[in-house]
Amino acid sequence: MNSNTHRDRGIIVGITGGIACGKTTVSALLAEKGAIPINADEIGHQLLKADSPVIDKLTNEFGEVILEESGDVSRKKLGAIVFGDKAARERLNSILHPLIIERSRTHARQLVMEDPSCVVLLDAPLLIEAGAYDSVDLIVVVFSSPDIQIKRIIERSKAQNHPLTETDAQARIDSQMPLSEKIKYADVVIENEGTLEELVKQVDVLWEKLQEKLSVVPK
Repeated sequence: MNSNTHRDRGIIVGITGGIACGKTTVSALLAEKGAIPINADEIGHQLLKADSPVIDKLTNEFGEVILEESGDVSRKKLGAIVFGDKAARERLNSILHPLIIERSRTHARQLVMEDPSCVVLLDAPLLIEAGAYDSVDLIVVVFSSPDIQIKRIIERSKAQNHPLTETDAQARIDSQMPLSEKIKYADVVIENEGTLEELVKQVDVLWEKLQEKLSVVPK
């Protein structure tokens, strides 16, 4: 059989949406089906460690007050600075996002080139804002209403022993691009406002779409 009848690489899917909309849950459900997740938030958390290549930039910009005794950046202390200050948030993003995008893209491209049958997930809250959407084959936006987002943010913060108020939760929502804008970039929109069973059904439909896409050989 001629090699041109085979795909030369797998598919990169960008999973994005608002905070507490369920991006990670969607990624986990797809991973159960065989997709390979790359979590941009986890890469960002790694860049807040004491051995991070941008630790000096972060302390020069925001002061050593953001550091824990271990030398790691405290996400709570840093968050208190940037969530209520758009300019500070933009400075933080300018430091972290280039590396997050570079590492995510490099890993994703390596995986899809190694296995033309694979689906790689870029779970990235700021996929669109950072301009990284052009590096994926399909954009999935996970959507929930603001009321549900606030409820989930507060519940999650309590579970993490860092309780947030409704005002805190709203500030985190307001710090991101409006979901109505993100949806304009979407190839697929998943609404996560109901039960897990309803979410699973939508993910099943998405997976079927991805398998169909994998079966088509690019010209």
